[in-house]
Amino acid sequence: MCQCEASESPERHVLSKSAGRSRLPGWEGSAFRVSQSCTAIKLSNVRITQSMGDNCGRSQEVFSLHLYKGIMGSWKGTICECCQTDSIQTLAVIQLKPDVNPETKKWLTAFLKALSTSGGPGILVHPGEDDEGHILLLSATECLLLQATENLGFAKMDCQGIMRTFSCSSRQDFLNSDKIHLFLTLSEQQFLLKHEVENLKVHEETSIPGYPQYVLFPGQHIVYLLQKLKIIVKFYPLHDKPQLDTLTTSWYRQVRFTPQPIDAIRGYFGEPVAFYFDFLGYFTLSLMAMMLLSHFCALFQDSLDKYVIFAVFNILWSTVIMEFWKRHSSVKAYFWGTLQRKSYLKSSRVQFWGTLTKSPITGRWGLYYPQWKRTLRILFVTMPSVCLFLGLTLDGMLMFLYWEKWTRDQYHNSSNLREAILFYLPSVLHTLYMEALNALYARAAAALTEWENHRLETSFQNHLTVKVLLFRFINCFGLLFYITFYLQDLQLLHKRLSSLLIVSQMINQFSEFLLPYLRQKLKVDAWSVAGTHPFIDEVVSQGDLPRYPGLFEEYMELFVQFGYVSLFSCVYPFTAALLILNNITEIRTDAIKVSQFYQKPFPEAADGIGVWQVAFEILGYISIITNCFLISVSPEVQAICKEYEVGPESFLLYMLGTEHLLIIIKLVVAFAIPDIPAWLQLKMAQLEYHALDTESQLEKLLFNQE
Repeated sequence: MCQCEASESPERHVLSKSAGRSRLPGWEGSAFRVSQSCTAIKLSNVRITQSMGDNCGRSQEVFSLHLYKGIMGSWKGTICECCQTDSIQTLAVIQLKPDVNPETKKWLTAFLKALSTSGGPGILVHPGEDDEGHILLLSATECLLLQATENLGFAKMDCQGIMRTFSCSSRQDFLNSDKIHLFLTLSEQQFLLKHEVENLKVHEETSIPGYPQYVLFPGQHIVYLLQKLKIIVKFYPLHDKPQLDTLTTSWYRQVRFTPQPIDAIRGYFGEPVAFYFDFLGYFTLSLMAMMLLSHFCALFQDSLDKYVIFAVFNILWSTVIMEFWKRHSSVKAYFWGTLQRKSYLKSSRVQFWGTLTKSPITGRWGLYYPQWKRTLRILFVTMPSVCLFLGLTLDGMLMFLYWEKWTRDQYHNSSNLREAILFYLPSVLHTLYMEALNALYARAAAALTEWENHRLETSFQNHLTVKVLLFRFINCFGLLFYITFYLQDLQLLHKRLSSLLIVSQMINQFSEFLLPYLRQKLKVDAWSVAGTHPFIDEVVSQGDLPRYPGLFEEYMELFVQFGYVSLFSCVYPFTAALLILNNITEIRTDAIKVSQFYQKPFPEAADGIGVWQVAFEILGYISIITNCFLISVSPEVQAICKEYEVGPESFLLYMLGTEHLLIIIKLVVAFAIPDIPAWLQLKMAQLEYHALDTESQLEKLLFNQE
């Protein structure tokens, strides 16, 4: 296990020159297969620098180093003895612009394959052999992947079944560490490669070869800058077709309903995608209890007991499912090694820009952007823009109320089919208006948040989520609250909910699945391309697919669903049944979408559903107010108040008391269910102990060396 750099020698130069640029070897799955019969070239007395990270570094004489001619002829980079393999898997692709200067391509290739001793990541680079010559195929040696695993603090399972922070010096203590394809999943390998590529920085001031007008300064991210200059047009990971076929067969190609292979999804797509599908399935399953209760309450007709039972159950249901989800997600995050990986989740954004300044604390050069400028942008540009969109939402609400009143007066008692359709037309048109406004605002919010120039990825995501959540909450629920609290018209609320659930689901299914499906059918199928070089054709065809839009809109859809169920389902009991039907379809369509219709998304780190957990919990508290008020305006409660001569003041006190009691019950239930199981707390304590023990051993080693 090492990341080595062969010293300059005549033999090495002759090898690189004589090998030339060969054709791609055969393609099986997603790995280049190098024939076992390749001529091995033996270099003797070559000094190898074995890098074990910052913790341990040593040099040793290696008297024989076998370099496969097939590998060296195609892949640019040094394969050390411990990384010898007959299979190199292409993990990602960099696509340059068609008219890129050859000097720029050579310069970028040299930067990528430079070893750590020269300030580079030591990535394996293949020229691609495509007709236009602007493709770079990227892979990584076992040494690079293991060193990056240690540097990023990945927690892996050791031979005793305990999750521990990985260390190269104790590699033999970890399960399957001698088999890289079992030790690191495809998503982890692509995550590590992306991290190494995106963190490739300039060490001294220079200009881009072939483009002398562009000057690079120390500390700038090379790949991001080249993307900004449109020199790099695409950077994307590759699918592994055999692994993807195995995953999709057990995921959505079966007719019968089976549990989703969440661990396999995580191994292929990464933690964020796996957590989304896990939560989608969990939420859909939890709706079963709501659906059964709605059928039970339907037997009560229009009795007070029906509203009370449903309202109380809503409150307890929204609390219990989110608390148990916390426990479930923490267990998943522990075994996936992300529960303890908090530092990387707060990593800097490569899109962050500013003035190159020398830090007075560290003495290092870095980008600086003053906070007061960001604050001014938020106050004088972002907030007025948000208010403008909220004004458009208010205009839509007023227009709906006007046309709703007009159609109700005209066609309320009509039995004609055409007039009955006109009776529901305002609700349908307002739903379409809402969806269009949601899509337009999502683009505006993303652009505004990017313009605010947040340094941390967590800060960027939080500001974006708050913007969209605030608008979507008012746009989707504002009219329903107005009907509930001001108009107190349960019949109109029932009608509005039914049209929202049906029309919005039809729009979502069309925009999220049918539209990408039709768009893909207009192009050449991604998996059935024939050409002179089938693999390169496949690489290019994957790059031609649109980028995966992410999970933000998917979570937002679940947020709105959760709001409909927890806030208003006591008025429209069929809400849960409609959402179950939608989500069963959603699981399969979203799975097809992420695996077939878009580029494979780069895996990211996640220890749960993030800020959405807080958003769902806030909706749970709002549901207490809504459900209490819906009970108070029901005709049955109004009749009881008249019968017992309960005045408005006394009734208000009763409702406030009931509301506070339910809030207390919700808090008690939330605190009674621990976020992390007791056995997992013990495991985490063991992990911290091993981390401290490793740190003390490192300090002792460094002290002895001094």
